[in-house]
Amino acid sequence: MIIAGLLSAAGLLFLIFKFGIRRIVAYDIPIDIAITGLLMYAFAGTYSGMIAAMIGGLVVSIALFALKKTIRREELRVVRVSTFPYRKLTWVGVSP
Repeated sequence: MIIAGLLSAAGLLFLIFKFGIRRIVAYDIPIDIAITGLLMYAFAGTYSGMIAAMIGGLVVSIALFALKKTIRREELRVVRVSTFPYRKLTWVGVSP
């Protein structure tokens, strides 16, 4: 059950890295909740499945927390521009 949790967390972390970790890590709390819920749904039905889901969620949560504290991340923000419509959504770099 521990191995199942670790392997599922590793698979989902690799998927997050494919999306671009600098943009995903800025929104770590909703991503963490979604991944833990997905794992709970996937492993539902047995006690050992729920333990595997919780271990996987814990590993993902720790990894996202550590990455948020160590790497430069990008957040989606509204910035002012000089042309009409005078506001634009853009990715802004934020230091840890």
